[in-house]
This record gives sequence, structure tokens and C-alpha cells, in this order.
Amino acid sequence: MISILIPIYNFDVTDLVQKLVNQCIKAKISFEIICFDDDSKTAIKIKNRPILNMMGVNYVELSENFGRSRIRNKLAKVASFPYLLFLDCDSKVKYASFIKNYVKEIKACNDVVYGGRVYKKGKPRAKTKILHWKYGLEREALPLKKRLKKPYLTFQTNNFLIHSDVMRQFHFDESIDGYGYEDLVFAENLKKQGIPIDHIHNPVEHLDLIPNQKFLDKTETATKNLKILLNKGQVLETRLTSAVRFIDKVGLTTLVKRYLKGKKSSLIDNLLSSDPSLRKLDMYKLLLFLEDR
Repeated sequence: MISILIPIYNFDVTDLVQKLVNQCIKAKISFEIICFDDDSKTAIKIKNRPILNMMGVNYVELSENFGRSRIRNKLAKVASFPYLLFLDCDSKVKYASFIKNYVKEIKACNDVVYGGRVYKKGKPRAKTKILHWKYGLEREALPLKKRLKKPYLTFQTNNFLIHSDVMRQFHFDESIDGYGYEDLVFAENLKKQGIPIDHIHNPVEHLDLIPNQKFLDKTETATKNLKILLNKGQVLETRLTSAVRFIDKVGLTTLVKRYLKGKKSSLIDNLLSSDPSLRKLDMYKLLLFLEDR
């Protein structure tokens, strides 16, 4: 019935996999759990190797780093069952009915279903990780009602079910280097072909918060990827592209660019602080996008 596919990178998945095995057995379904380690640190590989002894689990350590898109495509190719459930390795299953909720969607013959994500409501103890937590809580952990208004824009790859026939037709774009926007490109391709993305309330909790500086580094990579995609003719609807289109339309691009350049140091100082502003993160992303124009 279902292949659960987990790309692993430097994260202990033993608890996650054990919970999934238990729920699949309880649901009395045919299943397999395939975990590909994307060239993690040796210590993490050693921690994860016991999952090989769990029922229905296939664990493979890759000899090179495939990256976010390529590893998902590889997982899909080796899956045996008609429905594929992709989960990020740094996920925590929140509900005892998690697998059963997706089985209901399979029985309803829904081809693509996104379950959502949540973050802990309490601030992380490490003040250096507050930017990721705040961004995740306000921009990624969207309630079902809000996701349903823009089902393609709010789709993410951390927790979704897809029919193998659809996945064979629409691969993740392996030309996207590093972090950022492979999920949106995938959703846009589905949208162009009229394939609906259904949304349900079946979230997993995102566990792995990264430090503010690393989050800014990923933001820079993602913004570069967005510019490359737009230059290729991909029309992507995001908060950032909407802002760029607006200032271009009203002829304020040069003025805004000059203003943001003057604010760059103060923006970075705020974003690396213990009380970062998402509004200033938006300004920083806009600056990154405009800098080479």
C-alpha cells in the first residue's frame, strides 16, 4: 500500500522510524520504510544503523551527497508501493493516527496530499536559534484553513503523500543547487498540469532548529536559486517575487536598492540577535535579490 521515504542528513531517525513501524503494523497495512543517508557524519550513521533490524525497513548509506532533490527522486525510483509518503528526517510524529490519516486519503484516491508541519510554541533555549523558530512558527506552520486558500504556494516537501504514477511524471528539479524552492517548483509543475494538491491537518513537528547565521546562509542560497529560476522563465508566486514586481512596476527599484544597502549592517545585526524581526528578514531577502541587478 505505502512506501515511506526518508532522506537522512545528520539526524538521528531511530525514534521516528520506530513510531512509523508501530503505526503501520497497528493499521494492518502493507508498507516499507526506505531511508537513504545522504553522506552524514559517521557518528550519525552509527546511531541510525539499528533501524536495519526494524520490520519493513531498508536503510542505505550513500557514498556521496546527493542533495535535496536528487535523493528524493532516487527514493521514489526504488519504492515498491503505489503510494509514497515523503518525510523529512528531522520530523516528530505528533499523532497516534498519523498513518491512519494518510490511509484514509489513499482510500479516497487523492493523488497528492500535504499534511503540514508545526513547531514548538515555546521559544528555544538557545537564543542563537530564535530566527529559524520564529520564521517556522509564523511562515511555515500554517493552519489548514490558511493552507487551503493557496494549496500550491503552501505546499512543502517535509510531509506529503503522492501516488507513484504522479511522481514518475513530475520529478524534483535536480538543477536546483543547495537549499531553496524545489518544493515550490514541484508544486507549480503540478498546478500547470491541473493536478490538485489536497491539504489535511496531519502535521509533523519540525525538530532541527539551526543557528541564525546558518539560517541566513541558507536564505542567501535560496534567494540565488529563486533568481536563477526566474531567469529561466519560471513564474513563481512568493512574497519576495510579489514585492520585486511591485517596486519594478512603480519605478522604485533603484531607490529601494540604495536604501536597503545602507541598512544592510543593521539588518544583519538584528537577524543575528536574540529578538530578530521577520519584517527585517523580508527586507534582507529583498536586498539579496536586488544586489546584482
